[in-house]
Amino acid sequence: MAAQQQHINPDVLAWALKQAAMSVVQLADEVGVDVAVAHGWLSGDAAPGLTQLKGIAKALRRPTSLFFLPHIPSSTPVRAAFRKPYGERGARNLTSEENAEIRIAQRRQKIAIWAAKSVGQGEPVSFPQRLDSPAKTAHLVQSWLHWDVIAQTRASGKNAVTKMVRRSLEDQGIMVVQLAMNSDACRGFSIYDATVPLIAYNSTGHVSAARTFSILHELGHLLSHEQAVCGSPDDAEERWCDKFAAAFLIPTHDLKNYMTRWLKKSFIENDDVDSVRRISNRYKASFQCVALRLIDLGLAHQPLYRAVSSSPLEFDKAGFGGGEPQTTPLVRIRQYGATYPRLLLAARDRGKLHDVDARKYLNVNGEDLQKIRQRLLEEV
Repeated sequence: MAAQQQHINPDVLAWALKQAAMSVVQLADEVGVDVAVAHGWLSGDAAPGLTQLKGIAKALRRPTSLFFLPHIPSSTPVRAAFRKPYGERGARNLTSEENAEIRIAQRRQKIAIWAAKSVGQGEPVSFPQRLDSPAKTAHLVQSWLHWDVIAQTRASGKNAVTKMVRRSLEDQGIMVVQLAMNSDACRGFSIYDATVPLIAYNSTGHVSAARTFSILHELGHLLSHEQAVCGSPDDAEERWCDKFAAAFLIPTHDLKNYMTRWLKKSFIENDDVDSVRRISNRYKASFQCVALRLIDLGLAHQPLYRAVSSSPLEFDKAGFGGGEPQTTPLVRIRQYGATYPRLLLAARDRGKLHDVDARKYLNVNGEDLQKIRQRLLEEV
């Protein structure tokens, strides 16, 4: 029996391809058809079967219903600040994966904004003032987050500090989500909104300390209420955010005292990776973060950064779950953070959101939804 044709709107398909930065050849490869067949879909001379339509939707990360719309959707461009992979400078084109993740994050952010306003939590997040000095700004943000550097240095590991930073930001109403993009994709991105600002960080292929740095880097963007176009980052702005993140994790006075007392040094030589490792272990910061901070303070020279970037010594002692069984509720909280499910549950409890929709937005069943609620209550 021939597959039933799905008469989609070819203009919408062409628009979705462009939005995903995907070529016709790539689409054909993803769906498993000849390029000529895909060209037929775009011209309207042919229509995909149901299985092929599902393949198109999966490849473009769109719902199948989108392709039946009579007109191209009207939407504002997704605008975000994002942290590129190490070593990249200047503008570059975002990949289809990055574009898709940004769109998904923006949709969830819009849901969270609606939920916040529906339950009377629509007041703007009150960020500290951003100063010209990254270090002075870091000090203000530490006070704003009630950050305890001693607790940071006494944390059980780098993953614990990642959780501490994330929780501190979520307590201020910031939505912090975890992504699992390719390891060569952007380290993270942020989308400013006065009510529910969003930070997303890439967890794939990066040690916990690098994730912490990415979260704080994106916080630097949010402090300026930045709405930078994703493909055209400002390198000066990127360097400011890097220095801010490093200064937050490694305060000047504490670092100098540690170096004098424990390392018996006031300067780190270009090949002294062991000292970088010891400083990294104290502050639960990545090797590159340590090198960046030392160089910025004049306590090391630029070649140290290159030395630690190629060092194989940095690793995580434990995975994100810390040995805990990876149940669906735990996985969802790790992916979405606490802000998003808290707002959805609040809207559900006040009759603003149907239980079915709450489960749909969190991609869980009823039992898992209650377990997420319990988990969030335990973390308060």
